[in-house]
This record gives sequence, C-alpha cells and structure tokens, in this order.
Amino acid sequence: MKRFAVFIVSLLLILIAGCAGVNSFQVNLSTPKTFTPGKAFPMQIKILDNQGRPVKGAKVSAELNMKNMDHGTIPVSIEETGDSKYVGIANLSMNGDWVADIKIENNGRTMEEEKQFTVEALTKENAHKVTKQVGLPDIKLIDENGEAVTKQNLLGKTVAMTFTYVNCDDPNACPILLGNFSNLQQDIKSKGINPKNILLVSVSIDPENDTPAVLKDHAKKMNFDTSYLKMLTGNRTEIKKIADTLGEHFEKKGSEVIHDNKTFIFNSDGTLTHEFSGSYIDREELYQVVTGN
Repeated sequence: MKRFAVFIVSLLLILIAGCAGVNSFQVNLSTPKTFTPGKAFPMQIKILDNQGRPVKGAKVSAELNMKNMDHGTIPVSIEETGDSKYVGIANLSMNGDWVADIKIENNGRTMEEEKQFTVEALTKENAHKVTKQVGLPDIKLIDENGEAVTKQNLLGKTVAMTFTYVNCDDPNACPILLGNFSNLQQDIKSKGINPKNILLVSVSIDPENDTPAVLKDHAKKMNFDTSYLKMLTGNRTEIKKIADTLGEHFEKKGSEVIHDNKTFIFNSDGTLTHEFSGSYIDREELYQVVTGN
C-alpha cells in the first residue's frame, strides 16, 4: 500500500511538471530593425492560445536586457490595442542583441517566454531596410475610379504600400496607417517636393465592401491628393496573393478583418527596400525613406 501511494504521488508530480512545461500561449514579437536614441522604441506582441485563437484581456508585462551583457534592465510599457495585439514602448540605450522577457497572465494561466531581437541605431541609410529579396508582386486590381491597375503602373516610382479597409474599428490600425500617408502628403507639399516619382498605395483587405465608390469617398474624407495616391480593391484571391508575397497576414472574422500593420517601400525597379512593422511610424523617417531627402 505504501509503495502504491509513493507511485501515485510520483505520477502526480510527473504530470504537474509536464503541464507546467507546456506553453499556454503562442507569442510573436515584432520589432523595428532600427531605433532612434532618445525616442520611444515600439514593439508589437501578438498572443494566441494553443488553438490559434486571439487572447484578449491578458495581463502582459515585459522587460529588456542585452544578450550576454549586464547593462541593467529596461522596463516596457505595454497596452492592449486590439484583437490579440499588445503594443510595448521602451527606450533603448544602444545597438546590439536584446532579449525580451515577456510574462503573460490570463484566466489563471501564466507563462513567461524570452524573445530575441537585434537593432541598430537609426541612420538615413539603414532605416527599416530589408535583407530579404522581394520584388513588387504582379497585381491585377482596380483603383478608386474603377480603373485597372497592374504592376506596370507602379514601376518607375518609389511606392509606399499598406493594407487597410474602410470599416476598420481598431483606432490603432487602419486610421493610423492611412494617417501616415496623410502626414507624408502634407510634408511633401510643405517642403516643395515634386511627387511625380512617388506613389502611395492602400490595398483593401475587405474587397467585398470596399468598392471603388466607397474607396473614393474615403479618400475624399481623408483629404488625400489622389494624383499620387491609389486606393485599390479587387478579387480577394488576387489580394491575398499579393499579401502572401509580402508576408502580410489578414483574415476575415465576421465583419472584422484581423491583419498585420505593415508598410512596404519599393524602389523604382519594384524591389522591396524597406518594411515598417506596426502602424505607428516616425513621421520624419517615413518622409526621408520615401523622398530620399
């Protein structure tokens, strides 16, 4: 009997240890590749449960340490911004390899996970440059005037492209992404830059509702200069092909579209040169990258 009791206790300990070792959440950390000393460094944390469902209302905390170095711990201020997404703000002190220690508490479950990332101080030359070789995808869409737009219409210009939809309810997503374009147009105008070699493009990820007429009305409300800005829509399969090529994930759930907040910059040859992760982009940095000034 005593041996049986010892066996049961041992078995329970094994089960408890096994359960403790199973991750309760899937955690994805997205960070810019550069930072500006003295300015806030944004990072996006996306949390899903083990069935791939968004985790809402979690208590998330994080702190940063330099990998293999003792330079102290940097706290991260974290705020929930939408479906499974949490935005953290920190003030980095130097270049190098960093480790984010992320702690998550939700419905009695707790998990701690380390995520690593590398950054370097921002310069005009390295701002959000990409290392992957990606070209401007072939596109067959229509713009806000109902006119066909293909890859050929985009070549020969510096193209800034993002993915949004008109009925987006997340104030930290599409309104900010399009607001970046609005700010950019204001800066281009105020600084006397000729935009003839620039094209700003927003691709709809809700094409069933974002008709050309809806997009045209939205562009008017945003006070966009549509002489060098296009709002595109079309076949969902075609849009997904473009998004997949660039690593932009989106998924429709009811009336809502869950999506990544990214902005892509292509040179006149159609080669991807820069990628901004997160909706909030430094205004001056975006201006420099797009205009080259």
